[in-house]
Amino acid sequence: MLSYIVSLVSTYEQHHGIRPNLVFMNETHYGFLREELPGVRDHDDVTNIIGVDIALSDEALRPHVATVTFGTNHILSS
Repeated sequence: MLSYIVSLVSTYEQHHGIRPNLVFMNETHYGFLREELPGVRDHDDVTNIIGVDIALSDEALRPHVATVTFGTNHILSS
């Protein structure tokens, strides 16, 4: 899951010229991600490692990334 998210972030940045600041995923994806990071203690550590914030959604069938803004300011969800 970690390599998949890193790939999503990299591909998004190459195509859009801006780094995404949010990855949407469901609880199952998040669980798989946490399993790959056994030494990580909390959510902030996970987001620091992947470099983007996480939005959990039951509707996210697969992880996807986006640049979320409010006006001209980038916003984060957590």
